[in-house]
This record gives sequence, structure tokens and C-alpha cells, in this order.
Amino acid sequence: MQPLPEPSLSSALWSIAGIALLLLICGYIGFVVKNKATTFENYLVGERNIGPVITGSAVAAGYLSGWAALGMMGVTYTVGWSGMWFAGIWTIFGIVPCVLFVARKFSNFSQHFQVQTVADVLRVRFNSKAVQVTAGLVMIVLMLIYSIGQLKAAATCWYAVTGLSPFLCLSLSIVVVIIYMLIGGYTGTQWAMGIQGFLVGAACLAVGLWALYLVGGPANLNELLAVQDANLLALKRPDLPAVGNTQVFSSMVGITSTFFLFFTMATGFPHVTARFLGMRRLTKKDYMKLMLTVFFIAGVPIFLNAITGLSARAIWGDELLRIQPWEADLAAPFMAMTGGASLTTLYITGLFAAALSSLAAMILGIAGSITRDVVQSIKPDLSPSFLLLLTRILVVVVTLIPFYWTLVAPPPLLAAWMAQAAIGLGGIFIWVIAGSLYWKRATAAGAMSCMIYGIAAVLVGSLLVSNQTLGMGTLMYIVLVGCGVLYVGVSLLTKPPGREQVEQFFAADKAR
Repeated sequence: MQPLPEPSLSSALWSIAGIALLLLICGYIGFVVKNKATTFENYLVGERNIGPVITGSAVAAGYLSGWAALGMMGVTYTVGWSGMWFAGIWTIFGIVPCVLFVARKFSNFSQHFQVQTVADVLRVRFNSKAVQVTAGLVMIVLMLIYSIGQLKAAATCWYAVTGLSPFLCLSLSIVVVIIYMLIGGYTGTQWAMGIQGFLVGAACLAVGLWALYLVGGPANLNELLAVQDANLLALKRPDLPAVGNTQVFSSMVGITSTFFLFFTMATGFPHVTARFLGMRRLTKKDYMKLMLTVFFIAGVPIFLNAITGLSARAIWGDELLRIQPWEADLAAPFMAMTGGASLTTLYITGLFAAALSSLAAMILGIAGSITRDVVQSIKPDLSPSFLLLLTRILVVVVTLIPFYWTLVAPPPLLAAWMAQAAIGLGGIFIWVIAGSLYWKRATAAGAMSCMIYGIAAVLVGSLLVSNQTLGMGTLMYIVLVGCGVLYVGVSLLTKPPGREQVEQFFAADKAR
């Protein structure tokens, strides 16, 4: 076993310089578009003129997040090859269908009806403020849970290169998020995420290739793992409990559920589908650019992330599991540090960009959803200037919630924590968002029953998973299948919205 890398002044300074440069670029973008975020609507969706490359990169950045750039490595470091299923081997099967089947319809619908949030789209689609408020509340709860993982990811990179306390690492992370969201709103966030997406993809690719080189290739990697524990080579780990988080590594129920998790989560993530709100109408050539951008950023590097975690386990054994509160999530940062200051700087900046982009998108989504989907729905006479001010205040307030939670009770394994929120978002909104764009017969009652059941099932189920009485894979099926049955069944038993404008949109969209 090799000794763990120590924080060095050189790596710390270069990493801080890389992050500072990233923030300067993002800050500059924020100031450039500041004059375009002076109204409530423009703050939430910009001017709806962002092109396919920036949109595609922003979608990839929001989807990858701290889960892909940090959490995946922690999973395979902890359980070995059986973690590949949960660590992202199915990633491309989620992001590509989202772009292929949702992007154009969702963008066209939002532009046609001039709506500002994902829940606002659902209000128009189902002609129901109750659907909007319910969707907004469900998204707020689940995105708050998911944002905790992003904040831990950002703070982990600070710890790896500086060794600072958890409080300081977390504080540095939230200050950055608050500043550039307050400045640029949706457009600033979208352009910043677009730049960050390319950086995340390059960083994960570089560290993965370095990790494979460091262990001497795939064959030698397996030899080093087998010396520690032959179970690390297994694609299924029946030696692990078939309940709790480990079910996704130990049984076919858990392993197969990971496909459905990734298939649904891209479409179900409001902070991902919201990237299409500000997109311009695309030509066929634009659409190809969008698809290729997403594929190369979210598809190509992602398979190497799991190799990074396995390589870290081969080199350091289980040493990282003893470092609290970061544990296995230090696998990738430490691996990057073995490559010197240049690789460390690229990866730490990329990781910070991944966590920052998703956290910013979610915080902006939560704040905007509270004002647009809840407050304005209840009090429609409030002035746009007041709503804009309230949204900016909420950006600060909402960011402090995951900060406190992560400081007091940080999740031990980042990806496992985030997956439980992803199960809820994917299992619910694959039906309510994607389903509503293709199935005209869907009703408000069907959508409401789906969302209420889904949030209840995931919150209760997550407690059972944490108490080792229910498997995470089983929870995925309970949420996904239950939501689907209620969405379809209740819709068939109730009267459809019957709104003429929506009917006309479906007809026109079909003609296109």
C-alpha cells in the first residue's frame, strides 16, 4: 500500500488559482448579463435565446454534478466492481433520452405559453394551480436533499488540497454559489454551467486515464484488488446485505433498479429540465449539436470515473474510510493529487465546477419555485419587483439549509445519499413531465396523486433504507411503479383538462 498524499502548499495554491479563475470567468459572465436579469421573468428564464452547445454543456453539468465527479469514485472504492452499476454505467441511458424526447417539446411548450419554471409548465399543461403548487413543493423538498450532496462534494475538494476544517470548507463553497447566482440569475447560471460542463468532462477524463496508468492497466488493477479482497472483483456482492443502500450491489433487484434510476433521473431532475427553458428554438442541425455536446461531456468520461475509484482502492486499501467526514469520497481528489499540481488543479477545479453548477441550478430552482410556484400562485397580485427581491433573498436563505445539514450530519457516502432524492425526482417526474408532454389524456388528478404518493413513498422508504429494513433498489421500484400506476389509472378515471390552447399546441407540435 502506498501512503496517502499530503496537502501541499503548491497544489493548494494552484488549485485555488484554478478555482479563482473559474469564478472570475463566471463572475464576469454574471456582470455581462446582469442587465438582462432585472425583471422577475428574465431572472428566472433569461431571454430564451441560448444556443445548443451551451445548453447541452449546461445540461451535462447539471446531470453529472458531484455524484459523477466525486460520488461515483467513492462507490467503486468502497465495494469494488459491483459498484459499476450504481456508479454510472447506465448514465448515458438517462441523459440521451432526456435530450431526445424532452428537450424540444419542453422548450417549445415553455416558449409558447411563456412560463418560467418547471412547475409552471405543469400548471399550464394541466390547467391547475394545485398541480403547480404541489409540484413546486415536491421539487423543493427533494432538491434540498440532493443539494446536500453537492455541497459536500464542493467542500471535499477544499479539504483535499488545504486540510481546512469542515466549517471553513463548506463556508467557502456557499459564498461562491450565493455571489454568482445573485448577480446573473438564469442566464448567468446557464452560461457559467455551460463553461463548467466542458471543464468537468475534461477533468474526469484526465484523472481516469491517469488512474489507469498508475495501477499498470486493467489486468494489474484486478490483481491488486484481488490481493485485498476477492469480493472486490465480483459484479454482484451477495456477501453484502440485501437491504439498505448495499442492495444495489448485492442482489439482482438492486442492480436492475440502477438502470431505471438513471433512465428516469435526468428527465425527473427539475434543475436539468429547467436548462431547456431558456433555449432557443432549434433547427435539426442545432439539435445534433445539442446531442453530441451532451454525449461527449456526460458519456465519454463517465465510464472512467468508476476506474478512478477502483484504482484508489488498489493503491490505498481501505485507508480513506477512516478519514471523517469525507471517507471514500476522497478517492478521486487524492488520486488527482498523485499526478502533481497540474492534474490536481484541473480535477479540483472541475469537481468544484460540477458541484457548483448543480448546486447553483438547484438553489436557483428552489428559490424561483417558492416565489413563482407557491407565493405568486397564492398571491397573484404581488409586484414583479417584489418577487425578484424575494427570490434573491431566498437564494441566500435556501443555501444555508444544506450548509447547516452538511455541517451537522454529512452523508457518509455521497452517491448513496443523493440517490434517494434521485429516486423520488426520477420516479415522480418521469411520468408528470415526460408523460404530460406525450399523453394528452393525462389529468391534473392523475398528476397530483402521482406526486403525493411519490413524495410520501420516498420519504418513508428512505427512512426504512437507512434503518436497513428496505433495499434501495426495492424503493426505486415502489416509487416508479406506484407513481406510474396512479398517474395512468387516476387519469383514466378523471376528466382531462380540455384546455383549447393546450390542444392546439399538441396539434401544432405533432405537425412540426
